[in-house]
Amino acid sequence: METKIIKGDSVKEKIFDEVRDEIAEIKEKYNLIPGIAFVGFTVTPLSKYVIPLHIQAAEAAGFIVYTELMPPNATEEELFKLIDDLNKRDDIHAILVLQPLPGHLNPIRIINRIDPRKEVEGFHPQNMLSTQIPDIQTEKYPMCLPTALAELFRDAGIDVEEGKEWVFVLDDEFFSNTLTHMVVKSAASKAVPVPSPVSYINKNSDKLIDYCKRADVLVVVTKHPEYIKAEWLKSGVIIVDIYSNLVKEIQSKNDPSKLIPIIRGGVNVESVTNIASVVVPVPGGIVAVVLPLQLRNALSALKNSLNL
Repeated sequence: METKIIKGDSVKEKIFDEVRDEIAEIKEKYNLIPGIAFVGFTVTPLSKYVIPLHIQAAEAAGFIVYTELMPPNATEEELFKLIDDLNKRDDIHAILVLQPLPGHLNPIRIINRIDPRKEVEGFHPQNMLSTQIPDIQTEKYPMCLPTALAELFRDAGIDVEEGKEWVFVLDDEFFSNTLTHMVVKSAASKAVPVPSPVSYINKNSDKLIDYCKRADVLVVVTKHPEYIKAEWLKSGVIIVDIYSNLVKEIQSKNDPSKLIPIIRGGVNVESVTNIASVVVPVPGGIVAVVLPLQLRNALSALKNSLNL
């Protein structure tokens, strides 16, 4: 069986170009530029790559970018004050608090503090509800993860039939962390065709292999690189890998002073070639499309403020 690898580069560039062109149009017509705020914490190895990537992409698209890097020991009160200030600013149309947060902060309380008109990832309870129940509110932003998957499948001509079984393999913390658990459930409600059976399984469960073997679509969200084994899969399965893990850094050949991150997901693509029918890999799959979708939602926030 030939395995189709779905990369996000073409979809990413298409969305990015659309956003950049529309921002240029709005700037020329209304003399307005959308403002976006990134609030980040340098608490994970990938932060030093993710934060600059967001800033560079937003600036290249034409946004005015405001960045605030918080110390790992920042209090909830300090973060609330910053978010409140950003909520009040007319020149800031979108606010992204980049995950993960330090362990002492409650992500749901933080996300809930953001004005839902400026929370453009789709994580605010109001926006998450509109993901689950279409047209429940007029101002909403599609959740970026399921939208990215839909865009990738559409571009690649992949149509998952109703009734196919979807299995989500998750780490312990994706069950115990209320926000990530809500995100996964909400994303699944948007991505999975109705009616189709959906199961969520802890990667440490003694029933994991049984669940994997019956999955028509296997969605893997784990901080354990290359965890899924080829022998656990049935022939023809569609695999969607989501979580990016930094496994090491290597020196750039062109500039030895620079480090290049080596990223792996929960699935080794080579090991499942000729078993899976489709693989959306890490790196280069869903995550590549999420950032331009965040920027598209941020542009929508400006347009909503202008009633365009």
